[in-house]
Amino acid sequence: MNDLYLLALANAAICFGIVFISICRLNAMEGDVLMRVTSEYTAYLCAALAAAFQPWWGEWPQWGSILVSGALLFGLGCSGHAWRRGKQDMAPDVAHSDHTPLSEESERP
Repeated sequence: MNDLYLLALANAAICFGIVFISICRLNAMEGDVLMRVTSEYTAYLCAALAAAFQPWWGEWPQWGSILVSGALLFGLGCSGHAWRRGKQDMAPDVAHSDHTPLSEESERP
């Protein structure tokens, strides 16, 4: 049983890292951020919270769930450069939506 507690603690620590990054990035988003980007980080936040608290309803995490959570945290960490290089408190440019200029729209067949 002690192994289950240690795995649950490791999983919760990883998941709370995901929650922290997701909240920070959702906070940095402004009104013109694509809905799919906002939905992505909201889904990460909800899934990480559910995974962190899963021992409370009798589902103990094993190595597989810890590796999946760790891979997600690693991916979020690797994409951090895009969030740091933009303007202060702003999502990266690829996350923003904008209107199509009229010159590009008229060239389409």
